Amino acid sequence: MSMFDVDVLSQDPLDALGELSRAGSELETLLRDRVAAARRQGATWEEIGDRLGMTRQAAWEYYTRDVRRILDESVESPEELTEEEALRLATDEVAEIRRRRRRRSGS
Repeated sequence: MSMFDVDVLSQDPLDALGELSRAGSELETLLRDRVAAARRQGATWEEIGDRLGMTRQAAWEYYTRDVRRILDESVESPEELTEEEALRLATDEVAEIRRRRRRRSGS
């Protein structure tokens, strides 16, 4: 099943590249939103990676890079992120992991 109808793309290759690039950006946003939703519902990184055709480690690295970038930047520019904000970012993932484990164990 194809998500794109090649016949509706511009016949000009450069214009078509622009259209595909915009579609790719939109798709990336949708993927990030769905990964976040899956995590909120308790999906593991292994499950997410399987659906995306990558390892759990690759999925985790790719989809948590923004949070890790914010934390890295906060080390270089502490005025951009308070200690409280950094702590919240770091603990959000731990809290989610604990919720997921409780759901799986039936507690």
